[in-house]
Amino acid sequence: MEANNQLVQLADDEAAEIARILRELTGQLQIIQRPLRAAAETIAELDGVFARARFARDFDAAMPEFSATNELRLEGARHPGLEDKLRKENRSIVPMTLTLGGEERVLVISGPNTGGKTVVLKTTGIAALSAQSGIPVAAERAVLPLFDGVLVDIGDEQSIAADLSTFSAHMLNLKTMLQAATANSLVLADEMGTGTAPEEGAALAVALLDEFRAKNCIVLATTHHDRLKTYASTTLGVVNAAVEFDEVHLRPTYRLMVGVPGGSSGIAIAKRLGIATGIIERAQSLLTPESREAADLVAYLHRSRDELDRLQRQMTSERRALDEERKKLRTEWVERQHKRIKELEAQFAEMHKRFDENVARVVEAVKERELRAQVEKTTRRKMQDIRSEAREELHAAVVETISESQADLGVHAASPDAVSADRLQPGAKIRVRGFSKPVLLRRIDGSSAEIEAGPLRMKVALDEISGVEEAAPALKASSPAAKLQGVTVTSQRGEVSSYDEINVIGMTVEEATDRLDKFLDDAALARKARIRVIHGHGTGALRRGIGEFLAAHPLVEKYSFETEEHGGKAITIVELQR
Repeated sequence: MEANNQLVQLADDEAAEIARILRELTGQLQIIQRPLRAAAETIAELDGVFARARFARDFDAAMPEFSATNELRLEGARHPGLEDKLRKENRSIVPMTLTLGGEERVLVISGPNTGGKTVVLKTTGIAALSAQSGIPVAAERAVLPLFDGVLVDIGDEQSIAADLSTFSAHMLNLKTMLQAATANSLVLADEMGTGTAPEEGAALAVALLDEFRAKNCIVLATTHHDRLKTYASTTLGVVNAAVEFDEVHLRPTYRLMVGVPGGSSGIAIAKRLGIATGIIERAQSLLTPESREAADLVAYLHRSRDELDRLQRQMTSERRALDEERKKLRTEWVERQHKRIKELEAQFAEMHKRFDENVARVVEAVKERELRAQVEKTTRRKMQDIRSEAREELHAAVVETISESQADLGVHAASPDAVSADRLQPGAKIRVRGFSKPVLLRRIDGSSAEIEAGPLRMKVALDEISGVEEAAPALKASSPAAKLQGVTVTSQRGEVSSYDEINVIGMTVEEATDRLDKFLDDAALARKARIRVIHGHGTGALRRGIGEFLAAHPLVEKYSFETEEHGGKAITIVELQR
């Protein structure tokens, strides 16, 4: 008896201790109640973010785009629940693509049972709800309006207890949807007009669609009624769509085709499910001629749509192949030109190296101090001459490469007409075969002409000249030199005149430096010690550009502004290397 009492007492003591521990722990938790609640909410939010990310990764989902124009565009959309089920069965889902918006806001979907009509409705609804819940959409691209409601009538809601037939349940749902619908609503209605006489059901369905259309809703509705297909074909803003049925293998393909109506294919499905051949033949014989004609027309439309899709895919493939071939040819051409230019640069560098080595050997061979200075002076002048010749050779090679490149690309000049000699005056702009733009004629030398093309100067045969683009400007009678665009040069030998100056006022920096570069070459060949560059004051941009150009030019020893009484900063004096 005593032992039993002790056992009961120990049990009571244990219960009391447990209650005490729980009270103590509860008190401690009460102290940190707010941080715990915040932590739980944070964990829940993070769990939701990670769940969305895993969903997007597993289903290759896209971030939705929200349309300000109430456009609904789904490209490659899939029902995630159906896709997950098919994956477990090692089967693949058929994605769908549809576009609604603007004037076309109602889509009537027809086709056989088990063909995927209801899946189209559910996929669209899930995409809209996912986008507005911050969940990526299982599609390649999803553009959706911001809906204020997704109104759905899908499935058979008949109820014996509530005394509702299939038709009554559909009508009550559609009544509620009509009351709630706005211009920003998405309406999904399955099997409109079923559950009653076909003629009355189709008439009710048309009237309901008109009411939803009047409210400017976006509507997707499925049907088997031919009257609704006709309604979609003849009503502005309503579009037909069909789920495809393979007439050869007598099975649905689950592909959504927008723009064509679908056939119910009830007899074909019954045949595939094993209904006796005699019954199938009897059913086909009982079809009215109009029904058979309509079925044949729908089949023809489907075949035409398939052929159009095939041609479009073929055209896309051929266009892609042409683009790739064009890129390949262009890449090969650019690589050839780069290779040729590098070869020319290497040849010029080797020529320059050999010349420097020869100069060094000659100078070192002269032992007498008195002769060394004279030799160096002479070789420096020779260096300038040879460099000029090398530059001309390089320019000519580059022009030849450009001409060859134009020939590679199929650019051919028209056969030139004969040009009379009296029209070929120095300073004229002429057209030469192999050049896409006019070039400047510098002088005539027997049967050849010296021309200037941008920074390049070279000789061409007179019979290569195809026309005169612009006659030479008139020469001043008081001077033996021709002035071309402000540059004073001799008309016979291209040397600098006795005035030793160039006027570049009014030119851009690029134009002025191009002219000045040629002028410096002529001055060096004429053994001039100094020249004057007239550029004016202006904004100062031309003066600064010329200064930077002269500072880097190999023929310039030094340069400075003219004295104030002779023009000051409007004129630059350039001293050439001797």
